[in-house]
Amino acid sequence: MTSHDVINIVIVGDGAVGKTCLLHRYSNETFLDSYVPTVYDKEDFELMLNGTSYNVRLIDTAGQEDYERVRRLFYKEAKAFILCYSIENRASFENIALKWIPELKNIENWPIPLVLVATKTDLRDENLRGRPLITTEEGEAMADKIFANRFIECSAKKNVRIKAVVHEALRAACNGPIERNEKKSSGSLCSIFSCCQS
Repeated sequence: MTSHDVINIVIVGDGAVGKTCLLHRYSNETFLDSYVPTVYDKEDFELMLNGTSYNVRLIDTAGQEDYERVRRLFYKEAKAFILCYSIENRASFENIALKWIPELKNIENWPIPLVLVATKTDLRDENLRGRPLITTEEGEAMADKIFANRFIECSAKKNVRIKAVVHEALRAACNGPIERNEKKSSGSLCSIFSCCQS
């Protein structure tokens, strides 16, 4: 992979977990208040990483079962995946391992680098009713389980760590997938700090 190649990063996860809000916040620096189901959307960017410019295409996909065939069209060219779940939606979290990883494992060029992303973390500050939310520790354990290159918690509403999600996905695309026998600690990996190779 060279810096001139278009690096496709595909965003997947259940419907209504905040995938489109993440893309919209990163590309337009605004927050979408209303939920509109997405079939497909994309944005192209030029990103700098370790002194090298990369052409990055972020692809937002539909999480509903009806659009599985559409999603798979974008999987073939993916260099990395951003797997999203909402901290307020236990089913979306469990579906990372039950639905999304099995679906991605059917890709011809699997394994592909993964960044696991917990969305809507602003709800922790607004959780006045004490609703059960997915904890950071649960997210880190899931990242270990699926061999994610990185685990990041973010909030599109508060614009917290949105850029980090995209930049770490690019870094993962450059570094390649995690070796399945590689030891991990505290939800992160030494390999994510190595430089991208052009």
